Amino acid sequence: MAAGEETEHDMELLNAWRSGDEGAGKRLFERHFDAMYRFFRSKVERGAEDLVQQTFLSCVHNKAQFRADCSFRTYLYRIARSRLLDGFRKSQRTPEGVNVDEMSIAEMRTSPSSWLANKEERRALHQALERLPLDLHMAIELFYFEELSASEVAEALEVPEGTVRSRLRRGLAKLRSELERLSEGQHLEQSLATLEKLMRARTT
Repeated sequence: MAAGEETEHDMELLNAWRSGDEGAGKRLFERHFDAMYRFFRSKVERGAEDLVQQTFLSCVHNKAQFRADCSFRTYLYRIARSRLLDGFRKSQRTPEGVNVDEMSIAEMRTSPSSWLANKEERRALHQALERLPLDLHMAIELFYFEELSASEVAEALEVPEGTVRSRLRRGLAKLRSELERLSEGQHLEQSLATLEKLMRARTT
């Protein structure tokens, strides 16, 4: 299905859901649940499903916020980011003036994530990723793992595309540094190889 057709179909389902069609809401939820769950589960220890629910409910209640010039998936990530930051601010009682975008997942959590992959090199990669500032973390995650385009990431994070490309460059450099700090010996070589493969798979 072409991107435009998928967006149109998503919007048809969303409009039907807003009009009271619960079946349309269920189909829309099922279509995008896995991606939304991955987004939250990589960042919070508990409550990922609740955050997914909140994201979809926001779609229903905030119809005017959706712009036809972006995909529905991009719109979902924009809302998901907002729900995530709201949750961090509430749970951490973040003082006014502290920008949680610049804090890392590791700083906002007290124990390692249980979602990490079994392979040591992928474990190290994800551990390094969650030590990046959140703005860099999300840019890398959406571009490399969820395969959004740079322009879609910009829409989702509500920043210029040039900012996204800058965050990707800075994020990958920091990610490599964290891998070197966290890994040793063979695990370091494997982790760096995984990172190189990821970078070759998608160019900015």
